[in-house]
Amino acid sequence: MPDAIDRIVDTFKVAPEFDGVTVWDGPELSKATPQEMLTVAFTGDDSDSDVESTSTAEGLGGRPDRETFTIRCAAAVLKGATDMRPARRRAYELYAAAGAVLARDPKLGGLVLRARLGSHTFKQVQTDRGAQALIVFGIDVDSFTAR
Repeated sequence: MPDAIDRIVDTFKVAPEFDGVTVWDGPELSKATPQEMLTVAFTGDDSDSDVESTSTAEGLGGRPDRETFTIRCAAAVLKGATDMRPARRRAYELYAAAGAVLARDPKLGGLVLRARLGSHTFKQVQTDRGAQALIVFGIDVDSFTAR
């Protein structure tokens, strides 16, 4: 699982779709408030898990295990104005871009069987810095792992 997270972070950081977008590897200490941000294995909510995983024995010998896990991510857009429409549209553009990047290499360089976008939630708020749109989404991963 850690290798898959690392691969996704590295891939998102160099993807042309995310040029100008701040990509964080989990929670990072920063006083910066990026206007466009993508987080991997972190949603910004301390009560939310970063990864959920299930392992089951595969085959008669029980090795390797089949592991399915969801890496929780977030796409956030903060606009300086109060018009919600551009923030919402851009957040969904980032979400779609994450799906496109994953679709180019769904096996994450051979680390997993398949990685793809999973379910998502959407929230929009007005802040003292303007309209903010937030999509919290999962990257669903199927893989084998040794015990």
